[in-house]
Amino acid sequence: MRISVWDRGALKESSLEELSTGYRKTQWFDITDPSVEDLERVAEALKVPRNALLGKLSSNYPHIDSYPEYTKIFAWYLNTKGTGKDITSDMGPVIVFTNGRGVVSISQSWIGVSEAVSSEFASPRLALFSPIARVAYLVLSHVIDSYEHFVDNFEENTEKYEDESPPWSRSFYMEAFIIRREASSLLRLLHHFKRLAEVLTDGKVELGISLEERRLFDGVIERAIGAEETTESTRETMQDLIGIHMDVLSLTMNRTMRLIAALTVIVGVPSLIGALFGSNTMDAPYKLLLWQVVVISGVAVGILTAFFYVEGWLRIR
Repeated sequence: MRISVWDRGALKESSLEELSTGYRKTQWFDITDPSVEDLERVAEALKVPRNALLGKLSSNYPHIDSYPEYTKIFAWYLNTKGTGKDITSDMGPVIVFTNGRGVVSISQSWIGVSEAVSSEFASPRLALFSPIARVAYLVLSHVIDSYEHFVDNFEENTEKYEDESPPWSRSFYMEAFIIRREASSLLRLLHHFKRLAEVLTDGKVELGISLEERRLFDGVIERAIGAEETTESTRETMQDLIGIHMDVLSLTMNRTMRLIAALTVIVGVPSLIGALFGSNTMDAPYKLLLWQVVVISGVAVGILTAFFYVEGWLRIR
């Protein structure tokens, strides 16, 4: 676990003792790569219940826990460089913890919260805001950045599939189903993330920030709404594309079955005639020569072939 504190324009190494005293002041502390045991020690240093930091770490949606003693903002950061089988299998928790004066950000180093917040923490556009407002805003902006990465990726892939003539190859179908599934997972995250940002602006949660500072999160809400609408459109488009290509496959299969049925009938007629006249025909009431049987079979095949061709049964496309 690494504990840092913002001091004189930079993050500097700190300790649990300094965290315990500085948390009651208007300071920003950053905790990176904590274990379960580390979080227990942090909770003890902050003098909050153990579950305040450990509770709901496996939650499947962003949310806010608000109590008189503290407020916790919880969100999932999606790994834009991950190699997991889906986006929800490769994401990390991000926590912003505050008592209304000091603020603590908690995350894993690969998420990059420390760098993202520290790079903008002292920027002129945020200099007049409290540490709580700045940290919460920059953390949520960093999280929505990861969501927008996948939104853009899904949209780009969807455009590629729109240009692909039906029917797709088998690999395209698998990729299309994965995109649709991933878009649905991202939509759930975006829905709860948008609600989280809305709660920060409506004043229902006591975060220790002013009305003007709450307006910071309007931009986060707008980005979440835009990402949600784009993802919803992407999912619907992909669903429609899958439906179109499945219909094309079904139509092609139906045409193939009709062709097989037509060929079966055409071949079956001369086979039947040949079977009848190839049997013992002694004392039969009709007298036909071989060439006459061949002609009759040929005429029957020609008539059937012409009929099925006119009806379109002999064409696959």
